[in-house]
Amino acid sequence: MNKTLKNDYHATQNKNTNLEVECLRLLSDGSGVGYVDGIATFVPGLLPGELGEVEVEDAKKKYQRARLVRIINRSFERCDAPCSVYEGCGGCQLQHTTYAETLLWKQHWVKDALIRIGKLDVDVKPTIGMEHPWRYRNKVRLHREGSGELGYYREKSKTLVDFQDCLLISERMNRWIRLVQGFLADRYPKIHTITFRENRKGEGLVLLEGSSANSLSLENDPEFFKVLSQDGIRSVWGMDSKEGLKLAWGDETFSQTILDLTFEVSPLSFLQVNPLQTDVLYSCVLEEAGLTGNEVVWDLYSGIGTLTIALAQKTRKVTGIEENPFAVKDAMRNAVINQVSDHVEFLKGKVESQMMTIEEQPDVVVLDPPRAGMHPEVVKRLLTLRPKRIIYVSCDPGTLARDLGVLAQGGYMVGSAQPVDMFPWTQHVETVVLLQRKHTT
Repeated sequence: MNKTLKNDYHATQNKNTNLEVECLRLLSDGSGVGYVDGIATFVPGLLPGELGEVEVEDAKKKYQRARLVRIINRSFERCDAPCSVYEGCGGCQLQHTTYAETLLWKQHWVKDALIRIGKLDVDVKPTIGMEHPWRYRNKVRLHREGSGELGYYREKSKTLVDFQDCLLISERMNRWIRLVQGFLADRYPKIHTITFRENRKGEGLVLLEGSSANSLSLENDPEFFKVLSQDGIRSVWGMDSKEGLKLAWGDETFSQTILDLTFEVSPLSFLQVNPLQTDVLYSCVLEEAGLTGNEVVWDLYSGIGTLTIALAQKTRKVTGIEENPFAVKDAMRNAVINQVSDHVEFLKGKVESQMMTIEEQPDVVVLDPPRAGMHPEVVKRLLTLRPKRIIYVSCDPGTLARDLGVLAQGGYMVGSAQPVDMFPWTQHVETVVLLQRKHTT
């Protein structure tokens, strides 16, 4: 039988059949991987060193995906997930192992991506974790159908998973969810998405999305706002596709503290969801930047200006570039609040376009791009400008490795990589990397 026919036969025969698989390692999505007759077999929930009985659900020529039926040999690193909806939700991928083990694998995933994709042999430091890796999220976005329960979308689907207590958010935020859900149950069935934010003071913001979201008001529903205000909610916003964003009740501003700086954030602006680890992450960036107070710095993908303003404490001038207009408005206000507006500038627009308009040569460039990494024109421009130092903050090891590989070929030395666990119990990891220009003359 030739190789092609053999692979076709394998794919047909293994579908919906039970096999035994020994897990060798974890993939960067948290799935275990082993081999059956040389075919890579991906099994969510199986840990390295474990032998499991699995049912093949999707068989291809070169790999197959399977569901874990039972564990034959259990790893010493296995734990019983404390979340009651862990297996059905998919928001977390690693609650079935120890926290220390998750940190080791995140370090490995960064190292593997840099070698395999970027062709870089870089020192990857141990992942900086949390002392208490629970209830760390300051934002949650939930959905519902009609007057049903609020819940998360199941991973890679629109199926809703409701819950009584999400262990990644505070007990207070869980309580807010129940309060809002109970009020909206029958009165506002067209509100389909609700976002909750919480700051370090325990104050909250609620954003309601749907065709009737802007109809809420203090006059129409005084009891609702009274109950929320007594439990720490400071503002409720509504947004629909026709009328846009509207303050229904409460304060127009919502602030968060990062590195002892105060930042106002509007409902549609991005903010890191783990405030404790954001302090850690930004401290790593500031250390790698090595600022003396005389540098000209660019902060690309600058959001509401959190990192820009932190950098401004030790720079001659810093320019932030951000596409989100709500975030840019927040950033300008935050520069004034933190008394750095005299040497901070924010440009609104795509990074690849706006960075072409700046005439001043940067000494240091800090960038924190989205998961897709840098636009090719951004990489090209950086290699033309050749700043002395580039500090890359990444939320995806794969695109980080791709971009670093190009920058290394263009004349930059890649220093050590520092993973930071911003999202405990999930597959995600943030990484800070310093790049230095090889020739400074």
